[in-house]
Formats: sequence, structure tokens, C-alpha cells
Amino acid sequence: WFPTRMFPRTIGGRYGVLLVRKLHNGTASRAHIAPDSARDKETIEFTKVQTRKDPEFIINDVPPVHSGSAWLKTKRVDEKVVFGDESLEGGYKQFRDDIRSIVPDGRIFTDPLRTLAYGTDASLYRLVPKIVVKVHDEAEMIKLIRVARKNKTPITFRAGGTSLSGQAVTDSILLKLGHTWRYRKIEDEGKVVTVEPGWIMGQVNRMLAPYGRKLGPDPASIESCWVGGVVANNSSGMCCGVAQNTYNTIKDLRIVFYDGTILDTADAASWQSFQKTHKHIVDGIVGISQRIKADKELTALIKKKFSIKCVTGYSINALVDFEDPLEIIKHLMVGSEGTLGFVSRATYSTVIDYKDKASAFIVFATVDDAANATTLLRVAKCTDAVELFDRRSLRSCENMQHLTFLRNVTDNATAILIECRGENRAMLEARMKKCIDTITNSKLPTLTPVSFTDDAAVAGAYWDARKALFPLVAAVRPEGSCVLLEDVAVPVHNLAKLCRGIEDMYQKFGYADGSAFGHALEGNLHLLFTQTFSTPAELKRYELMMDHLCKMVVALEGSLKAEHGTGRNVAPFVELEWGPKATGIMWEIKGLFDPEDQLNPGVVLNRDSKVHMQNLKPLPVAHEVVDTCMECGFCESACPSGNVTLTPRQRIAATRELARLDKCSSPEAAAKADEIKGLYGYQALDTCAADGMCAEKCPVSINTGQMVKDLRARSLPPGSAGFRAADAAL
Repeated sequence: WFPTRMFPRTIGGRYGVLLVRKLHNGTASRAHIAPDSARDKETIEFTKVQTRKDPEFIINDVPPVHSGSAWLKTKRVDEKVVFGDESLEGGYKQFRDDIRSIVPDGRIFTDPLRTLAYGTDASLYRLVPKIVVKVHDEAEMIKLIRVARKNKTPITFRAGGTSLSGQAVTDSILLKLGHTWRYRKIEDEGKVVTVEPGWIMGQVNRMLAPYGRKLGPDPASIESCWVGGVVANNSSGMCCGVAQNTYNTIKDLRIVFYDGTILDTADAASWQSFQKTHKHIVDGIVGISQRIKADKELTALIKKKFSIKCVTGYSINALVDFEDPLEIIKHLMVGSEGTLGFVSRATYSTVIDYKDKASAFIVFATVDDAANATTLLRVAKCTDAVELFDRRSLRSCENMQHLTFLRNVTDNATAILIECRGENRAMLEARMKKCIDTITNSKLPTLTPVSFTDDAAVAGAYWDARKALFPLVAAVRPEGSCVLLEDVAVPVHNLAKLCRGIEDMYQKFGYADGSAFGHALEGNLHLLFTQTFSTPAELKRYELMMDHLCKMVVALEGSLKAEHGTGRNVAPFVELEWGPKATGIMWEIKGLFDPEDQLNPGVVLNRDSKVHMQNLKPLPVAHEVVDTCMECGFCESACPSGNVTLTPRQRIAATRELARLDKCSSPEAAAKADEIKGLYGYQALDTCAADGMCAEKCPVSINTGQMVKDLRARSLPPGSAGFRAADAAL
């Protein structure tokens, strides 16, 4: 199936032919290859030296002594290029053998296509796991965790793969949740809901809609992100702020720890047993909590930091907020990004979903005026959401329906989008009036009227514009570049300084397309800009910008990550934000819950100051239909064949990898390309429904099925009836 005209790749010489043959039938070996000439002999000898590299184990602060690495030091006896199960060594080979009785072979992937595809997430990082396992239930997860511990092979958990900070990628073992994690239970007229981590947030909200309730967190990815990731990242969103995030709305968790032990915080017997079997963890947490509470300075710092959105590091506010060690452990798990344990079930206290709502789009002359208005609205407590648009953001949406009035605003203009909600019409009217009076009485000059609309079409257009800012930039970015979305927060009184600082930073480092927008009511802004990583100069520019940004935010008493998770992206800067004392507490917590450093090592905490600059994801030009793909994963839940073979995002990632390999000249890259092509036809092309459903959920409207149809057509003889029919359809 694979169109060679798109990715021409040959491996020269008899050695190359036999190598590819060996990869497919497993019968040839280098010892049996007789060179056709002296030149071929030289090629073979060169390949023996060059085609094999030391395996790159997961980036970690202090690399654990994996049995895999120990084996390699003494057992390097085979130099041939191999893939799949045959490529596994040491602890990884043993892990693969040990799990044959736990998970069917059809849910275990070691080939270069599916490890790459399943290893892809929405972040700017690329790590390819050695083994991917699709896990169907808690019983399997427990067994897999225990086998991984036995073989000293680190594991990373993955839910929907929409996270942005590199917390869900690994080059070790990826335990990917299958679509079977679907337990649900609604109690107390919708006030409490218990779900497994495989549910999409939007699906849970639709279950709760008949009760007039919803989950507190409302991330922009709500129709794509899974509950497992929302808990692991302590996700929030546009309206929930701090009060309704996962930390403050979680009721109970069912947790699987590093040794396979389960703690169900809703079950008294489970807690009683855990206190006996894991007394060292309970005592350790109590001791840390007591030390913090005795340190007034540290206690004050923690309370101040978590008064705004903050997901940098661990949720150490739990050590201050609670006395009961059960509550402390439960809340430490929230936002721990799979580094302290695996959450197999979550019980939320839901919030009221008000139906009466209205919106106002108000443009101010300067960013200071917009920020000052936001501060006043926060004090007045009359709004449910306030979103800020800087001038570049306004330009991005000035041609959208109901927003053409933005075309003529001044160059320094900044806008805020306000939403008010009410339990009934009278409450809504009262909140709108208080908002209008607050802004009017402030005497802050506005460029547009201070008024609300409850017209669903107009208000919908306003919020559609806010949601479209990210894809509008992504759709027009230069070929081969990626669009990055940084996520910071400061106290609202420092919001204007943050906005000005961001603009100065963009100018200093040459990000002409950079913009800032976000959840102003919480002092939380998203920085949006395009970046390539193709040259050392570009890498250095990004590194210097990140260093500048982190120092600026810390100087403004802010959070380096407000809602996207620490991941690898700001792990090197945790101590910069928190200081050595609080960071030391976090390392203690990691040591208590994961003493062997098996759970997602290198994420949240990492002593490598350059880890955020390593393993950056390449985005080569591959096909005009999909080149604007951000690999966000929003498409995946709409794909009818995603649970059979690959999702649209995975098809695109595989296509890009083939394009990248096609530009490489090494025999190893050539062999890898051929191995991927051997699987690509069925996994990526034959099983795609090509129905365009992916485009309905894609932020930039990519129809992966159109690419598939094009590649299918290219595989047909030019001029044939099938080719002509496909060409006409396209």
C-alpha cells in the first residue's frame, strides 16, 4: 500500500537487501552475508560500528540502575539492526516475557510504528517507548506495575494524551489506558459522581446534565481529555478558577501504588490495612506535615502560592490544609502526574451548572486599564469568567462574525470577555448590573460600550473567538514549525506587569507573532508563539526565552505552570519558583511514594537543568493536508477505527516519521523506515474509515481521511480507473 513516490527509500548493496529480508523473516544473520565486492565489505564493516547506538534510557535526575543497562555493559554481542521484541534487552526483554500471561499479544506493541504512534502526545517532546501496553482494567495494571518493579523498568501512565508539558511521554514502558475503563456511578441526585479514568470530561458532564450539575474543572480540551489526566494534572480551565479545580472538588480516590498495593480512600477497611502495611508512608507524611506547620515562613509561602493557580511541583498545600493523613495522601495524588501512583477511580463532588448566562466583550485603551478592571471585578465577586485578549489576539479574530468592531481599535487596545451566570434570571440581572457599575464607577476609559448580551448567537461568537485563538495561529504557522503554548499565573494585581513583560520578551527574542491571552480573573495567561528547533540558533533562542520567562514570572510572585502541569517543561525550574526548602520537601515526598524511582522518573522533579531542551519533537513537512497538525489529540475520540488500529493523530505522527527518516542517510534509518512501511499500509491506510469525522473535532479542521485517500490513490497505477476515480474525488 505504501506509496514509494512519496517516501522513496532504498538500501543499497546486497547487505541492505539481506538486512531487510532478515527483518521480515528472522532467518538471516550478518555472519551469513557474503559481500559482493570489497566496497560491500567496507560497507558491512562500517555498519557494524555505526548502526548501533547505546540505548537512551529515560531522562532522570539520577538514573536508576536498570537491569537493562547493566545487561548491556556485559552482553554486547549482537550488532545487527533489529526491531520489535527482538530489540528488547535486559530488564525490558524479561518484562516482555513476564507479561505474556497477563496481557494478550494484541495489546502489546514493540514495533517502531506503534511505539512511536502511541508514544506521541500533545507536548513539544518526543520520546519513543520501548514497550507500549494497552491496559484494560485495574487488575492488569496492578500486575504490570509489579512486573515492572521486579525488572527495574520505569513506567509511565497515559490517558488521553492531551497534556502539553511532556509528563506523559517516555522511552521506557508506556502503560496506555484502553477504552474499557468505563465504570461510573452517580449518587445524591448528581451531587457526587464516581468514574474510572477512561471517561472523557465532556461525557461525564453529559451524564450529569439531567441533574443540573457538572464537574468543576473546565479545561479547553474538555471534549478530548480523560478524567485520568485531569486528576493527574489538577486541571482547571476558564471558569473553575482555584475553587472548583480537581484538588478542591475531589471526594475520594482509588490509588495503585508502586508495589501494586491499593488504597481506596472511601473504604475504611482499605485505609486501616494501608496504615499497617505502609506505615512508613503514613508516618513520613505526618512528620513532613508537622514540620511544615511548625515553620511559619514556609506555611505562609505555601498558602500564598496556592491562593492563585499553581501546578508547579507537587500539591504540598495538602500538607497545610489537612490534619488527617488520609486526606493529605489523597490530595497529594492530585497533580502528581503519575509520579506517586496510579489513580484507577475518582469520586468528584460536582458543582451547579447554571443555565442563565450572559457575556460582555469590552475593549480598553491599554493593557493596564483592562488589568485594573479585572482586579476590580475580582474584588466585586460578580463574574464567573474574565478572559483577556492582547492586541495580537484581537487581530486574530477581528474578521469573525459579531467581532468586526475590533478592526478599528487602537494599537494598544486590550479586551476582556466577561461571563456572568445565575441560578435564575433575577440573580443573573443582579450580577450583570454589579459588573457594569464596577467598570463604570472605576472611570477606566473603554473603546466599546459596557454592556451584556444574552443572545446565544452573539455570546457564542465571543467564546468561539476565545477558543479559536490557538488554532488560528497554528493554522498559519510556517511549515516545519510548532506552535507552543506556555502557561503562567501571577497575582491579579501584577497582571498588567506580566502583560507588559511578555510583550517586551517577545520583542527581545524576536517572536513577532507572539500573543498573550487567558484567564485574567485568575491572573493566568497563555503565551502563544511559533518556534522551530531545526538549528542551534533556534534552540538557543528558545532556551534563553524560557529562562527569561521563568525569572520574570517568579519576580512577579507567580506560578511557572498554572494548569498545564510541570512535566519536563519546567521541572528544572521548580526550585527557582519554590526555593530549596519547599523543593526539598517535594523530593522527600517522591522518595516516600516511589522509593525505587519507577513511576514516571524525571517528571515534576529533575536535577538536569537542561531536560526541558532535550528530546524536542521534530515536525517535518510530510503531506500538505496534515502539515498544520499540532498533534493535540482532539481528533482521537471521533475516530471510528482508533480502537482497532491507529487514530488520526497517530497516522499523522507515523507519516511525519517516515518523512523524517527519508531525509536520513544511515542504514539504520533506512531499515527502520522499511520496517514502519511494512506496518503502515494496514495500520494507517487500510483501516482508516476516511469519513472526515476527525475534522469535526480538529481545531484546524484537518481531515486525515483526505490524506489517506490521497496516499491510496498514489499507490494505484497512474491512469488506471481506480486512480482516476480517486483523483476526481479528491
